[in-house]
Amino acid sequence: MYGSSTDYTVVVKISALSLGFLEDFVCTTYFATALWTFDTLKQVALERLKTTSGMPLEIVGEIANFTVSWLLFIAMMAPFIADMVLVVYRDMRFSFSLLATLIREREHLKDAPISSDEVQAAYVTAASTTRFQLVRVAVVILSLVVLPAIAVVARSACSPLVAYTALNVTLNELLLHMFEPAPMEVKLANLIGDGPWVEKFIDKAEDHERFGDDTLYRRTTGFKGELAFNVTIDNDNPPNVLIIGVESFRYRDSRYLVGEEDPSNLFKGTNLTITPNFDRWARRGVAMRNIWSSIPTSRSLESLLFAQVPYHSNTQSGITGGRNETKLSGLPQLFSQKGYETFFTTGSSIKLDAWNVFLPTHGYDNVWNDKVMKWMAEEKFNISRDDWRGSEHRGLGWGVHDDVSFRLVGDLLLNKLKQQRKRMARGEPKKPMFVTHYTISSHEPYKSWPKWYQKSAKPDFSAMYEGEEHADRIERYMKVRYFTDMELGKFMDRMQKGGFLNDTIVVIVGDHGQAPEIDNYHLHEESVTRVPAAIIAEGRLGDAVGLVIDDAAEQIPAEWHWTLTQA
Repeated sequence: MYGSSTDYTVVVKISALSLGFLEDFVCTTYFATALWTFDTLKQVALERLKTTSGMPLEIVGEIANFTVSWLLFIAMMAPFIADMVLVVYRDMRFSFSLLATLIREREHLKDAPISSDEVQAAYVTAASTTRFQLVRVAVVILSLVVLPAIAVVARSACSPLVAYTALNVTLNELLLHMFEPAPMEVKLANLIGDGPWVEKFIDKAEDHERFGDDTLYRRTTGFKGELAFNVTIDNDNPPNVLIIGVESFRYRDSRYLVGEEDPSNLFKGTNLTITPNFDRWARRGVAMRNIWSSIPTSRSLESLLFAQVPYHSNTQSGITGGRNETKLSGLPQLFSQKGYETFFTTGSSIKLDAWNVFLPTHGYDNVWNDKVMKWMAEEKFNISRDDWRGSEHRGLGWGVHDDVSFRLVGDLLLNKLKQQRKRMARGEPKKPMFVTHYTISSHEPYKSWPKWYQKSAKPDFSAMYEGEEHADRIERYMKVRYFTDMELGKFMDRMQKGGFLNDTIVVIVGDHGQAPEIDNYHLHEESVTRVPAAIIAEGRLGDAVGLVIDDAAEQIPAEWHWTLTQA
């Protein structure tokens, strides 16, 4: 939270102090009430009982006092201890909103990616904190008991003159004035002439309307200047648009984007690539190696579909609770206004953060989740209910594996393509599709994949993890990343063979990344936030095919929204 000089007022100070006093008063009132209630009940119990288990009532009362006091102490300290652990190991703060989130999303807690390293680190932290607190207690005893006792003894041994003089001598004035910092006023310098200083951080090619002189919050209205590339569109035959969000897909997994030179030695001197199918299709389109996202997926969804700066909260996102009261417009609504049929599909559960409420109320006419896909797969592919979590491993804790979801989405797209061609043959409007599909198999902790894949031949990725501290985790990540990429390749090949890609613009992008190589794999900034992206538009890119763009942009940049919505 940041404030400006305009916030440094008496009203703000009084408001902060008053609110703090009120919060402390409420907490104190609850604890005092709890103690009073306990004491009242204890007195009633002691009056009725003379002895308990042969022990005197006084001893029983003291034991009860000690037990209840410790329970109240634990209740009071638990949030602070939790806050410390979260700050150190998850870069989060404990709050009642976090507690509410855990209760709200309790169905997903069993699949929460908490590694054994983090559990061990929590134990170590608790032990070291206990030792540290013992030292603090010793310091308190020394300061409040031992040193005062020494002072009293020394004062008694001194003459009255020395004792009286020492009582009135103080170093306050010396310390107050000699070490007081000089006042300093800091002002933002205007580096761009007469324009607001924030314009320095906005690309000159962007046309926009700012919502204030001291904020980057703005509405993008267009762009000017030379195009990096162009996607050819026929207004009489608008293309379908397909966005594929790949779970936990980071930039450094793509050898094509990293480059054969591999300057950071990410591939350990080998010629490996973890995502050969993404690389193959990215070469046939326009690839982007400097796209930045945010974690978790709910936050990246805001940017990907609505070009929003992610909601600033560790416990909520811009879609938490469904946000029915928020009139948020993005790609789904824009394509819907252009006559597109909108679909959101995923093999994952969408109860987390209330996606199941948000998506249908923010532009999507059709929403498929894991339950829909399980029902369809059982009907079409002869998959039994036991196969999802049984020995066949057709599903995982989050939902349906990517081989099943890609197959079902492929059926949908090819069937819709046939319907479009029939309508156009009759001279009717095409009714194109805007489809967003999210994968899920590569979700941490990377411990689940189908039985058939476990038995299949796979590349040897040992050079990527041998000798590493978290070799087992890295190996699992490589295995499941390759699985999702393989299914992506099968899907794209099928769409090409069925003629769907000749009539479609496809965007493939990582929703966010992960860093299985380190202890806290959510916090490594580049691995978590830098993601690969590619636009595949067969026959529409001209000479731009094979282009790799290095310009930095947030996922998804407003330019993409502008380009796609011009269809």
